[in-house]
Amino acid sequence: MASVVVPGIWRLEGTRGSNVYLVEAADGQLVLIDTGFAPSLDAIEAELAATVPGRHLSMVLLTHSHPDHSGAAEGLREHLGVPVVIGSGDAKQDSEGWRVSMTSKRGPMSWLMRRMMRRRMPPLPRIDRVLDGEFEVVPGLLAIPTPGHTPGSYCFLDTARDVAFVGDLVISHNDGLARSLKFINSDDRQYLETMRIFGERAPSIGCCGHGEPVLANFGEQLRTLAALPRRSGTSPAVLLWRVRRLLRFARGLRNEQRG
Repeated sequence: MASVVVPGIWRLEGTRGSNVYLVEAADGQLVLIDTGFAPSLDAIEAELAATVPGRHLSMVLLTHSHPDHSGAAEGLREHLGVPVVIGSGDAKQDSEGWRVSMTSKRGPMSWLMRRMMRRRMPPLPRIDRVLDGEFEVVPGLLAIPTPGHTPGSYCFLDTARDVAFVGDLVISHNDGLARSLKFINSDDRQYLETMRIFGERAPSIGCCGHGEPVLANFGEQLRTLAALPRRSGTSPAVLLWRVRRLLRFARGLRNEQRG
């Protein structure tokens, strides 16, 4: 059963990959933010039926293109007829229209991540609408470009409830917020600047793509993190720290799959 973050916002349980959030807009529209991996489709449909019986989604908003966030989008589009929306930087056009565009960096750690996720890779979802710039995507929900993790990353700000949906801008751990790993970001310098800029307007509640929602002082925590320098160098200690971060992330994905 979906859990209530605040009234009108739910986190769906039983999905695989990223967190999946259901939002009731100011005019009553229902919007899904992210979808998890492709096998999340059945859990999403079941939890929608249990949480908002008889009601229909208006759209699926994707914070970015990575398959742990976008994997079930194509299934929802086909099964429910719901349009899928993503930032223009994470979309490409082909003969059939828009599709999700995947970006990746080269390097040994990136290779390891691709190996970990290869069996979970779905077909690239089709896209019905691309986002450009900042605007109100549905009443009370502001779409804000936050590039860096991917070229077309977006955060969504519920202005009435003071809640931000931040995708992988930061990860929520038991001991606080953490940045996305440098080698996964498409442009880490841009990502760090985006974090600083978004931190200036971040609200008190933050719904991250991974980990528990932060229900108090999210903006303060984000600003504190954004002010800290990245760890630098390739010392054994730094390499060990990076591997531990990666393994913790991988364990989180496995735990979410068992949900």
